[in-house]
Amino acid sequence: MFPKAETRRVRKLGILAGAGALPHAVAQECQARGMGVFVIDLGGAAEEWIAGFAHERVSLGQVGRVLTLLAREGCDAVTMAGGLVRPSLTAVRFDRKGLTMLPRVARLFRQGDDALLSGVADLFEENGFPVIGADEFLPRSVAASGVIVGPAPDLEAIAMGRAILGALSTFDIGQAVVMAQGRCLAVEAAEGTAAMLARVADLRLRGVVAEMRGGVLVKMPKHGQDSRVDRPAIGPDTVRAAAAAGLAGIAVEAGGVFVLEAERTGHLAAESGVFLYGFDA
Repeated sequence: MFPKAETRRVRKLGILAGAGALPHAVAQECQARGMGVFVIDLGGAAEEWIAGFAHERVSLGQVGRVLTLLAREGCDAVTMAGGLVRPSLTAVRFDRKGLTMLPRVARLFRQGDDALLSGVADLFEENGFPVIGADEFLPRSVAASGVIVGPAPDLEAIAMGRAILGALSTFDIGQAVVMAQGRCLAVEAAEGTAAMLARVADLRLRGVVAEMRGGVLVKMPKHGQDSRVDRPAIGPDTVRAAAAAGLAGIAVEAGGVFVLEAERTGHLAAESGVFLYGFDA
């Protein structure tokens, strides 16, 4: 893995960008530090912000093109940030370089998301592009310990949620659960946090869990997760979704989860009556 101290030596960073605010935040921070930035929009997942940076859109599976672009642009390291909908292997259109790696990629696709992303990161490092975790560029955006916004949380519900996520880590399933009154209302899987919260909102709307007042979203990295990739994050959209689902708050692992657009997220949480809490790892 790329040593943390070496982030100071990065002259130009290649950002493999998926959806969400995280890749944009990394790009802005790098620009503020005087680093060059080149964004690779993976499969069209990145949003309109990329127009403000040098970028190229690349289809998933175009491994050779990505490596060529990184070399052409003079990138000396890469970071992987943002969400992607995992395609089926048969839907990926590989270029020539990708086809040479097909047996290896096929093995990775048979594993969980963390194993897949970690394997992709290894591929870039083997080709001369060290992979740096997004947290190395955004240390101030990582959740603090203790109450961030709102009243003291339901520590028992948080502890139960952490225990469930810890048990599921072995199976590389998800990074979030929703707990309410001693009951697990939802577990995040391939659909992501937003869709999971929408499911909880629908359960409440249909009266399935009408008696389950309040509740908390618990989110943390999987045990042993590769810190170079897939760091979980929350932001304003998470707060809105939690409020729409009728939750009392959001609890995240301090030092392990990004709180993006922190000031806006905090204000929105306060206005919505949703607590934010960072629990120690």
